[in-house]
Amino acid sequence: MLFYDIHTHSLSSGKDIISIFNRSVGEFGSFCGLDLQHQLYSLGLHPWKIREDNLSKGIDFIEKNSIFDSIKAIGECGLDKLCDTPWNLQEKALIAQIKISESIQKPLIIHCVKAFDELIAFKKEIKPHQSWIIHGYRGKPEQANQLISNGFYLSFGSKFNEESIKVIPLERIFLETDDSGESIESVYGSVTKNLEIDLDILQQRIRENINLHFKI
Repeated sequence: MLFYDIHTHSLSSGKDIISIFNRSVGEFGSFCGLDLQHQLYSLGLHPWKIREDNLSKGIDFIEKNSIFDSIKAIGECGLDKLCDTPWNLQEKALIAQIKISESIQKPLIIHCVKAFDELIAFKKEIKPHQSWIIHGYRGKPEQANQLISNGFYLSFGSKFNEESIKVIPLERIFLETDDSGESIESVYGSVTKNLEIDLDILQQRIRENINLHFKI
């Protein structure tokens, strides 16, 4: 059975691991050096990297390159009230990447810090057809329930709120390593221990989620 890592900053070569490597377009070059045949990617403009003079170029880069089959998601993108990027630029970048996600019918990987009310409001207004996945979720169960009730999916990494993951239906869960340095196998192990379920049950459920939303 395979281990799926939907958001990582480390290229993985494990034969039992399928990873989606995060590709941020803070610097705009070609895909030179990336193995587009054997590696899977998400492609997005992170709110930390947005500037007035790179927003248009960045979105254009994403739009042109996200059509490749090896690009499985748009992001990470999102909203962050703790970073220095002006709020209006964050909103513009997010809306543009939502449009790309909808156009190419690929899920959205979302970075969200202290801005969940605004993110929920965006989703209610836009009514997207594609999956919106909050990556690296560490929030409380009350917030998790609010996000699930508004149609979001949650991805958990090496550090997670043990009570939150217990209230989320398995069909709404993804797992990841992000930039933690932890293995995806250890993340699966932590989750199975917390949920008190067998590893093969979790692997099967995650695989079904991956097939449904990422079409891998």
